[in-house]
Amino acid sequence: MADQLDLAPVVTPVSVAPQEALEYFRSKGFAPPDSRFSYRDWWGASHARGFVVAKAMQDDILQDIRGALDQALSEGRTMEQFRDEIEPVLRRKGWWGRRTLTDPLTGETRVVQLGSARRLQVIFDTNMRTAYAAGRWVRIQRTKDALPYLQYIQLQRVEAREAHRPFHEMVVPVDHPWWATHFPPNGYFCACLTRQLSGAAVKRRKLTVTTDPPADTVPWTDNRSGRVVDVPTGITPGFESNPGAAFLADRARHDRVAGDLTPEARGVELGLVNEARARGLRTGAEHLAAVDLDPDRPSAEGGVEDVAAIGWVSGDPGEVAPDDALSAAMADPNRRIGVVRNHPSPTGLSEHDLTSLGREPGLVRIMAVGHDGSLYRAANPRPGLGDIAQALYEMADTLVGEAAADTGLDQSAVRRLVAHASSSALDRADYLDYAHAISGGGRLTFDRFGAQAMDGIIARLVQWLVQWLDQQS
Repeated sequence: MADQLDLAPVVTPVSVAPQEALEYFRSKGFAPPDSRFSYRDWWGASHARGFVVAKAMQDDILQDIRGALDQALSEGRTMEQFRDEIEPVLRRKGWWGRRTLTDPLTGETRVVQLGSARRLQVIFDTNMRTAYAAGRWVRIQRTKDALPYLQYIQLQRVEAREAHRPFHEMVVPVDHPWWATHFPPNGYFCACLTRQLSGAAVKRRKLTVTTDPPADTVPWTDNRSGRVVDVPTGITPGFESNPGAAFLADRARHDRVAGDLTPEARGVELGLVNEARARGLRTGAEHLAAVDLDPDRPSAEGGVEDVAAIGWVSGDPGEVAPDDALSAAMADPNRRIGVVRNHPSPTGLSEHDLTSLGREPGLVRIMAVGHDGSLYRAANPRPGLGDIAQALYEMADTLVGEAAADTGLDQSAVRRLVAHASSSALDRADYLDYAHAISGGGRLTFDRFGAQAMDGIIARLVQWLVQWLDQQS
């Protein structure tokens, strides 16, 4: 199947795409609008997390192209079928031929190429090959104990690149870091692939395992930003990453907090998580979006389209608020709405997040995304949460502030600890379900504060909750 996949200059899709390839493609959010003017604005591993088409500045255009690619991938459609589906749509919306467009980086107005037959060919081929490659990497990781080696294969065809010839038939262990930069495709229309081998197969074929593959690089200057990137020799700039590895890392972190979501809902939420973080890092603002977690459930407010049409809401940190459509959906008790929002700081679930989760009858889940990739999820609110969340948060702020006074932690780190203590106490007291996956500097913050100190504060907060309940009864 793999050889058949890559024989033609334009990738020939299989009749039914591997599930892993579909999961990878559907896990990608949109790149931020100001990262879409040039392919150089969204670089390397970013493509594993954000879908982008250069010059597609409008979300509806990007959604149309993505939808057609998703259909092609899931149904095994050819390049010609993809083109016949999407070209009339793009022409009707004016995204075709040469048009005047303003570069958000420079403010310069230029005449640029939008849609064309050649561009559709590149868009189709690059996305199909990358999705199949990501799916293969997922399967490789699943079977690497029995098949611990990969052999690089360059198909011998007229279009074969000389630059990839040195890699041909090289056998490298699956877990070698070389595959982080050299797993194909390694350029536009690259038909290289890999063959997974067992130790017995390596011996039987008298192959030599390379533990020191070529790792030399050449500097490449991005004349748009001026940055200089070290690119492995022979690899087209922008292809020096392994999309499947990035996808697996993101999915593993999300799986730790996803809870009881269906596989389809997990994929949608992961896409929003990736997009929320990218938007936050790019703009420094706060962004919020929603997903319908039960799209087949009848709603007093309308159909699934009402939620699906909700785009991103952006604003200053701490001030972003749902728009009218999302507010109506969250207020509808017949809905099950999940919200994804980034916090430009590493802070987890805010006081407003927890209060909203308790007071909006249609809101059943909030995922907060820190700029460091940390994830914090609160879900399945129980009665009384909306009444107690604010007071509990204030109590946590006092207790954590006192305990952190001599630690040297800054206010951002203290806010993160307050959010975690509040959410953990509410979880232990059975007001909601809380889970977290903390990355990078967040772990250092918790280590510095101390697990014993945090556990003591959470216990005091739970005790305070019990007393508060007694007073109310």
